[in-house]
Amino acid sequence: MSAKDALPPGSEDFFPPASPDGTVGNLRKSKISALGIAFMLFCLVSAGAFGIEEIIPSAGPGLTLIILIVLPFVWARPISRLVAEANAILPREGGIYAWAKETFGEFWGFQAGWWTSMDTYISSGAYIAMVGGYTSQLLSLDDAGTFGVKLLVVASFTVINLVGLVEVERISSFFSVLIILVFGMAVVFGLVNWQTNPFDPILANPEAPMSCLVDSLSIGIWMYCGYECIAAMSGEYEDSSRNVAKGFRIALPLIALSYVLPTLACLAAYPAGSWTQWGIDGGFSSDVLGYGTIFSTVLGHSGVVLFLVIAIMSQCTIYNTYLASGSRSFWVLSEDNLFPRFIRKVDRAGRSPYIGVLTIAVSSLIFSQFDFTTIIEMNIIFILARYMFLGFIVLKLRKMYPVQDRPADMFVIGGGKVGVRLYSALAFGIATFTLCLNPVANFFATVAFLVSGVVAYVIFKKVYGGLTMENPSAHPIDPKTGLAVGDTRRIGLFALIIVGLFALNVLMNLLFLG
Repeated sequence: MSAKDALPPGSEDFFPPASPDGTVGNLRKSKISALGIAFMLFCLVSAGAFGIEEIIPSAGPGLTLIILIVLPFVWARPISRLVAEANAILPREGGIYAWAKETFGEFWGFQAGWWTSMDTYISSGAYIAMVGGYTSQLLSLDDAGTFGVKLLVVASFTVINLVGLVEVERISSFFSVLIILVFGMAVVFGLVNWQTNPFDPILANPEAPMSCLVDSLSIGIWMYCGYECIAAMSGEYEDSSRNVAKGFRIALPLIALSYVLPTLACLAAYPAGSWTQWGIDGGFSSDVLGYGTIFSTVLGHSGVVLFLVIAIMSQCTIYNTYLASGSRSFWVLSEDNLFPRFIRKVDRAGRSPYIGVLTIAVSSLIFSQFDFTTIIEMNIIFILARYMFLGFIVLKLRKMYPVQDRPADMFVIGGGKVGVRLYSALAFGIATFTLCLNPVANFFATVAFLVSGVVAYVIFKKVYGGLTMENPSAHPIDPKTGLAVGDTRRIGLFALIIVGLFALNVLMNLLFLG
């Protein structure tokens, strides 16, 4: 039985691997190598160790390093392997939206697509805010000057994304090499100036170890998020099913090393007890330590300038890749009649969904006015929801597309059923634990964000028709509700999941947060 034959009766493959004219929808195929995909992954997930500075004072240097070393094995590796297998089976535009739609239907597909879209539209502002902050420190700008820089950066990378995906990959690769080189310099400078044990102390507060973990785990998880975003453009890569898997093999260790080695080396180079002074402005402020401090120590003021420039480049290249990934998120929903039609417009050459690119550009300027922490607290909800769902998608794909019926060179998670179940359980368990490890008062905002996807689905399904417009017999409408047959049960299940998460949130607050 072939993979195609493994589809359930009535299923339809909306995103074929390669259409006759080499396009997907109205977008043309692009030749992106495995190395290019690896660099794009590096930018989507990491682009340097920026952000880890906030973990060290709250967790302690030892626990920070342990988190950075352990998470690649129990979190990043499972996520990346699950994404690689799903993409190998269904290398479709929209990534997790297409996979969820294929496995669990229109309603759950929309939820996955909505979570992805909201994450991108919100988080893009965080990187522009960081660019503005770093540039204002470098050039001593006032508020008007800082906004001008934000506008210039948004406009520049909007143009790059409008030109096409190949240009996005080239910029990502170039910036990635520079960022890796500079953080490599930080490793060398730190090791040469080694003077203390970087793991001492293990905990910031030995009397409250769980508090140290709680305060730092969310940021650690966030530092290893973004792997699935590369699949949002999968329909546009040539030989996507193989090159994405190869890109993961390169990117995963590269990202982990780019976090662990600079952090270890810089902690070792600073005086004992100085870990309490770490912060995101480290190196740019005399009373705050960070990765930039080692450049200031070794190279003086020119070292600070160099590191500031790299910090700006880092945020720019993250924004560049998220602009590419996110601009496809609402586009695929619109292609399936689940979002307004205006956003599906593509330029005549088929290089980019330009309305999607422009709407994210506007969104990023708006959200760049928010505090960085506030933005992350909003978008982490949508990120974790996707990861809770991802394992179930891959398990269902295993049943629909049996391993023995796939090409021999197609990527498959090792370990058979045990391997895929273990990775699915780790992704679900860690994502659920992190999502529920918040004060109860904050969880009401979490519920509101998640419920927004259900509300949006009901509205867009009724207005635009969804998959029923393409295949009424396969996706019949319930005349009583105006939604797809079975959607009321699905919405009821969603409500039960929310109630379960709330109960777990209350329990975890009692156990861990007092």
